Amino acid sequence: MKKILLILILSISLCLSLFLYFSKPNQVSFIAVGDNIIHEKVFTFAKESNTYNFKPCYKHLKNYISNHDLAYINQETLIAGDQYGIRGYPNFNSPEALINDLQDTGFNMISGATNHSLDLGKDALLSSTRIWKQHPEILFSGLYENQEDRQTIRVIEKNSIRFSFLSYTFGINETSNYQTIQAQLKASPYVLGQLDKKQIKEDVQKARKQSDVIIVAVHWGKENDTSISPLQKEYAHYFANLGVDVVIGNHPHLIQPIIKIKNTLIIYSLGNFLSTMKGVYNQLEGMISFNFIKKKKKIMIENITYIPLINHYSDHIVTIYPLKEYTSTLASKHSILKDHIGIIKEFKNHIKQTITNKDIDIEM
Repeated sequence: MKKILLILILSISLCLSLFLYFSKPNQVSFIAVGDNIIHEKVFTFAKESNTYNFKPCYKHLKNYISNHDLAYINQETLIAGDQYGIRGYPNFNSPEALINDLQDTGFNMISGATNHSLDLGKDALLSSTRIWKQHPEILFSGLYENQEDRQTIRVIEKNSIRFSFLSYTFGINETSNYQTIQAQLKASPYVLGQLDKKQIKEDVQKARKQSDVIIVAVHWGKENDTSISPLQKEYAHYFANLGVDVVIGNHPHLIQPIIKIKNTLIIYSLGNFLSTMKGVYNQLEGMISFNFIKKKKKIMIENITYIPLINHYSDHIVTIYPLKEYTSTLASKHSILKDHIGIIKEFKNHIKQTITNKDIDIEM
């Protein structure tokens, strides 16, 4: 009798363990920041002899970034290879060493489709795609080597949840060689992810067959404008109607609202990340984190947290701080903010007025 009872207890325990294991939701933590713009002052600060070290730029945020399964950033400026010459505004080429330092910080999901993607022409863009492919542990989207590459959806799996990552831009800058670049893009449209509804629909349908979650990065909106442009509204609804899970906007260089359309989380703009732009509100930035939960084949987004950031720079340093750790003493040493007394309080009020979604916790 005791033996039968023991077997019964063991059987019940095994069944309970299996039930708990298979009913436990899969979870992936995600974090995202804005535009990584490597201006001349940025790479000058990072230069060490014959190489570059950007780690000090990101050191105050590394613990936040590296603590997540997926970490997104928009790499605004092209990384075409040091042989093209390191350049700042307006036709950028950032040092190759930046990639290793982004990875060291914890970033593993990077968007490359921006208005600067063709600053140096098609050959430089193709060189960039080959450089990024040397880092297969990073999911890079937006620039493509050929048509086959363009048709290959970027997919990554974490904790039994599969993610597809798509990247698009509204267009490219009108540089001095704009006509030549436009001709190159017309002849080889596959090299750059562009806002084309027919292509986007095809991409999303293909991505849905391969993954549980679709994340889209999109370069849109007006620079230095907090208002949502008609193009942003149009494509936000289009992505939502296609069933995209998350849209992360780049390009305005200022923070903008975060809303839900249907079941799609629309992050219109997180502002900049690293830069030396000169506007007061260019220094105020956003970082957002949340969890993807998969339970019974359904995806939910939970625990959304918004962490405001400050892009801090002077003649001697370029770095980033969480707003909650930023002091008036630091502000007094900022090249731009030093002339604005009470700017920290002003920034906090602006955050409250901009991020009004009640489902989002703000840490500041």
